[in-house]
Amino acid sequence: MAYSLLVSQCFRLAVATVKIFAYEYGSGGGLFDRTMRPPLVYQGDFMLCALISDLTRLPDIEVITTREPRLPALNLPESVLVVSTDGLTDNGFNHCLRASDAVWPVAPECAGILERLSRKIVRNKRILLGSRASAVRVASSRLLTGHRLARAGVRVIDTYLPHDDLPGDVGAWVVKSDDGVGFHTTQIFHSAKNALDWINESHEKQYVLQPFLHGKPCSLSLLCCRGDAHLLSCDEQRFAVMNSQFHYLGTSVNSIRTGAAECHRLAGKIAKAIPGLWGYVSVDFILTESGPVVLGIYPRLTMSYAGLHASIGCNPAGLVLDLLQKKIDIVPASLNKVVVNVDAQTFSVN
Repeated sequence: MAYSLLVSQCFRLAVATVKIFAYEYGSGGGLFDRTMRPPLVYQGDFMLCALISDLTRLPDIEVITTREPRLPALNLPESVLVVSTDGLTDNGFNHCLRASDAVWPVAPECAGILERLSRKIVRNKRILLGSRASAVRVASSRLLTGHRLARAGVRVIDTYLPHDDLPGDVGAWVVKSDDGVGFHTTQIFHSAKNALDWINESHEKQYVLQPFLHGKPCSLSLLCCRGDAHLLSCDEQRFAVMNSQFHYLGTSVNSIRTGAAECHRLAGKIAKAIPGLWGYVSVDFILTESGPVVLGIYPRLTMSYAGLHASIGCNPAGLVLDLLQKKIDIVPASLNKVVVNVDAQTFSVN
């Protein structure tokens, strides 16, 4: 693929290769002044290594990344330029941004982090290999996501604020940060009173409450572009609950074989509801007896990505880059999908 042609088309530059900055926020300098949670660092490294492995297999691509000096070096291909954030006032991000043609951000939505990075990339006239900032803003809020999807006819979990009138027929309640990310801030309580007492005692974030749904926790891996979506995988997620807190254990990529047509329809509705979603997008949902109920949207890489290449027999990073010059319908309609287990380090260090 002539990716240099893409750069010349966007910026009218004559370059031999495209330089892509693969930026993982947690391990790449974003937490330079904060404590790093080992399970999240492990997951970030896992996703970053999978992404870089895919990018370096493509022709005419050079990869740049950043690395926190507190962390050990990653086993990356020799061609990858790793910039240490040690001593850099901007934690290396601005330096690598200026040195690259395109940026693939892997960052949390919470506190507006991914949205700000996305806007900064576009403002500096670099190719953003991710969803538009407007879509990230919607996906960053569980309330905004729920409202947007419900208006589009998507079945989505009911979400309440602590001062709302809560239904009395709910057996258990799940409490999450409205702009949280993943499950490390997610708690479960057996009554609304216990949930509200915990929220009142925390005094930290804006929390929301959702009824606990019985069913199978699942996720979709999507390729999105301008209101269209292609379903790459339908995965089963594994969780444990300890001390009322959810802990992510891993994902079985493409292990859900039933309801493919329904998942395709769901993917299409979500992409149309939030047309700014672009590239790799993940959707969490509960597969209930009456069908899928959406929990949230992640406009960035998730752990499922780490098993995607092996599962579909196709380079997912290449599919994303293809979106820069082709329509989404160029994705093969039928891919050879196999189950790939991606395990997360959860309980070793907390």
